Amino acid sequence: MMFGPIGFAKRAKVTLLLTLSLSLPAALTGCRGGSSSQSSQTGKTAAGVEAYKSKIEVSKVGLAKGENYLGSEVFYVEGWLKNTGNRVVQRVEITFLFKDSLKQVVLKESRKALEYKGGRGLEVDKSTRFQVAFDHLPKDWNYVLPDIEVSQVTLKE
Repeated sequence: MMFGPIGFAKRAKVTLLLTLSLSLPAALTGCRGGSSSQSSQTGKTAAGVEAYKSKIEVSKVGLAKGENYLGSEVFYVEGWLKNTGNRVVQRVEITFLFKDSLKQVVLKESRKALEYKGGRGLEVDKSTRFQVAFDHLPKDWNYVLPDIEVSQVTLKE
């Protein structure tokens, strides 16, 4: 049996696919086989970061109204964040709950309120201002300051 250029290429593709399909599961098993202490360490770190959310103090929150470049209304939620914990914070995400006149949530949105690039961060016992803009709020919103909760914190390594 003699293979021409087309037959040889087809056979090479089949051989390559067969080799990959047999070796990929073994490679993935080897990569996934990390120690259980590593996964428990990650779990402890995640729990620590989750608990650290309570160490971020949100204060002096206000609501301001402005216009964007197109002349549309923009509402700004602004205030202060204070790091009351013992670690440096690089990023804080806040969840805003906008309600209607019946106190029903009409918009729940999480936004970045603070982010430091590079090696910097919000030091222990320091405060900084934040401002988050909203330009498409529901018509049902009651124009009252939204409820605010810290939803995510990223700590400096």
